[in-house]
Amino acid sequence: MADPSSAPDLGDEIARAQEQLGRALLRARIGEDPALANQVRELGERAAHLMAGLLRMSRMHSPDNSAFAKPTEDLARALAQLHDLLGSVHLVAVEDQVYVNEIRIRTGEKVSSIRELSGELQRHNVGGITFHAPLGGAAIRQLVGALAAAPAPREPRNTLARALAAAGVEDLELLGRYRFRMADEGGGTEESHDARGFLERMMVAADEAFQNLAAGRSPNALPLRRLVVELLERGLINADVWESPEPDGFVAQQVRVTRLALLLGTAVGLPAAAVQDLGVAALYHDSGYAACEPDAAAAATLAEHPARGARLLLRQKGFHEGKMRRVLSVLQHHRDASASPRPGLFGRILRIAEDYDTLVRGGAAPPGALAAMAKWVGTRYDPVLLQLLVNRLGAYPPGTLVRVPDGRIFRVAQPTDGRAESFSRPLARAVRLADGAAAPSGGRPVDLGGVALAVVAAR
Repeated sequence: MADPSSAPDLGDEIARAQEQLGRALLRARIGEDPALANQVRELGERAAHLMAGLLRMSRMHSPDNSAFAKPTEDLARALAQLHDLLGSVHLVAVEDQVYVNEIRIRTGEKVSSIRELSGELQRHNVGGITFHAPLGGAAIRQLVGALAAAPAPREPRNTLARALAAAGVEDLELLGRYRFRMADEGGGTEESHDARGFLERMMVAADEAFQNLAAGRSPNALPLRRLVVELLERGLINADVWESPEPDGFVAQQVRVTRLALLLGTAVGLPAAAVQDLGVAALYHDSGYAACEPDAAAAATLAEHPARGARLLLRQKGFHEGKMRRVLSVLQHHRDASASPRPGLFGRILRIAEDYDTLVRGGAAPPGALAAMAKWVGTRYDPVLLQLLVNRLGAYPPGTLVRVPDGRIFRVAQPTDGRAESFSRPLARAVRLADGAAAPSGGRPVDLGGVALAVVAAR
């Protein structure tokens, strides 16, 4: 695949961006980011507590009561300060946790207020609010009044959004309700375990993230991070998560590349937080196409979209490690491993994951795609990373069609568990019977270890 750094009119720009991002990351590590995070935590705690207090007051007074004046003014000021720091403000309340633009705020003695706020939002099937601009006092009173009202029996979040729009409350977005859990928390996901439904939700979230960037909004990685955590919880050797996303297209490609990147990131042994960052970066990796002209030549968009994507992600104000990892990996995901300066680990992982997916979707059998990539080891691809991917995908990567001696055709359903003895023992589901008829769908994958297998073309 083409390397955007080879474009003569873009190479200097990428080099400058790389240098600037490097300096920014260094500043973040030596103290600027902790200072920003502390400001966000303090203001976020204040905003959440004030909103919970206003909702509590609404049970006793109408929002136009004078008792609302001071807390409303204080909330407007806190939101304005947060907007100055962050741009769009994403306030997500989940159980006894609150996140503001990926920064978890301290609840302290005000944990009851946070739980109260979460409960009030969930009545309307709302998990959080994005403030694309600061709200004035009148808009805050309208928001509090709408949240305090009884939820609609059907589609409460959409009904609430329409009521706010009718009242002239703009520049805010109601987020869906979800359970946001960090990887070190115990327990299983509360979402449906239906694989198809999960993949559909992942594609919807990836598409919404892309459309928001195309509309000029700042990135909100929280919904994507939530789905990455759920994907990791389901297990990367779970056959259900390797189903083909439908319909095929740009968003499906984002999801497929994310699965491959996570598989490779866990094989490397990255810490849990870094693996989550990698997954979010993978879902954003082609976001630069949102800033490319629709009628631009394909070669131009291929060359320009990494730098454009990095600029889009830089709309999120402040510097923290997750953001910088995303920006750098999006900027570098088409760079050769041998390029100077050398791309970072995430960029090298995404280059391998995307190129492999491109070859397979172009018609190559998965084992053949890996064999083709092996020719570019040490130049395009990091040799250690490519070998790790081969080890995890196995001799028959997911999606490979194989024929057994009795004529039945199977599709390999999942990657290996990383053990040497699993490398040539694919778990697969039958797709064609010996007489050529379609095999019944569903059922658990069967172990084809020890069976003579012949790879067949996908088309």
